[in-house]
Amino acid sequence: MKFDKSLWMKVHLYLSLFFLPAALIYALTGALYIFDVRENADAKIQEFTLPSIPQQGEEQATILSVLHANNLKVPNDTQIRVQKGNATMGSIAYNVSITTNKQGQAIVRVTDRGLYGILVLMHKAKGKFYFDIIAVGFAISLMIFYLSGLIITSFCKKKRKEALLTFTLGLLLTALAIWASV
Repeated sequence: MKFDKSLWMKVHLYLSLFFLPAALIYALTGALYIFDVRENADAKIQEFTLPSIPQQGEEQATILSVLHANNLKVPNDTQIRVQKGNATMGSIAYNVSITTNKQGQAIVRVTDRGLYGILVLMHKAKGKFYFDIIAVGFAISLMIFYLSGLIITSFCKKKRKEALLTFTLGLLLTALAIWASV
């Protein structure tokens, strides 16, 4: 079976160039996340203690009054959503929520994230679905990259033994790392 190497080289080249920004985002945020640099690393966070826990249905009015009283920006989306038991409004870039601290006090928390924090949340698929489309396309492309790379090199015809040994070593070390991590 003969493969058109020049076609596969073009597929490999153009897909890799198209998805390079996504690859850089995933590599940067993934590596820094391992070193505990999380989505709030560059965020400006302000907290305001409430005198009492707002009744259900009063969360939006409570948040808006705290924002106005402290001359803070009101999020574009003021619709209340419940996430992990907390009332929240806004986006991943600018978010306001009502949480309860360890002492049982209600707190309004205003989080204004920078670019890095937004990218971490994109990596974790916490934004709207638009970036998720890019992420799925990138995941599919990774498989195509490997296939096209193997086709371009004719499945390592001249160095097949070394290639299979390298693959086997990578497979064993990955399995060992998984086993040791569990």
